[in-house]
Amino acid sequence: MAMEWIATAAAAAFVVWVAGTLLAARMLLARLARIQAAAESVRADVHRLSGELSQVLLPTEQTVRSVLQSVESAERLFQAAGQVGGTIESATSAVERVATTLSRSAISHAERIAHKREVDQAVQWAELGLTAWQLWQSGRNSPSGEAVLKTSSPNSSASE
Repeated sequence: MAMEWIATAAAAAFVVWVAGTLLAARMLLARLARIQAAAESVRADVHRLSGELSQVLLPTEQTVRSVLQSVESAERLFQAAGQVGGTIESATSAVERVATTLSRSAISHAERIAHKREVDQAVQWAELGLTAWQLWQSGRNSPSGEAVLKTSSPNSSASE
């Protein structure tokens, strides 16, 4: 009987062990089911987020392309501005050369006019001196002492 009791105890222990193992397996399956449900939820969230992300990335990509085009346009604008600056510099240099040439020409012209005026004044003084000398000579040579004035035109030459 002792052996029967030991066999019964062993059988009972085996049944408890099997029951515990089955209970543990069932709990493990329940946990796996919850993990699988969570994984499905995560997969659904990832799928939803990837859809939203692709919707966000498409306009972002278009925005980046637009910004890139704007930067390229700005670069072309700056190049054009540089070329305009070079053109303005060339035009300014040309205007400066023209202004310098005109200034020199005006100075030369003014100097010629001043020289001509000096010559005209010298001629007028010479005519005045000649007239005075003629008056003095005629006063010396005249018996009555009256001076005879000879008039000469400004363009005629006096040879006396």
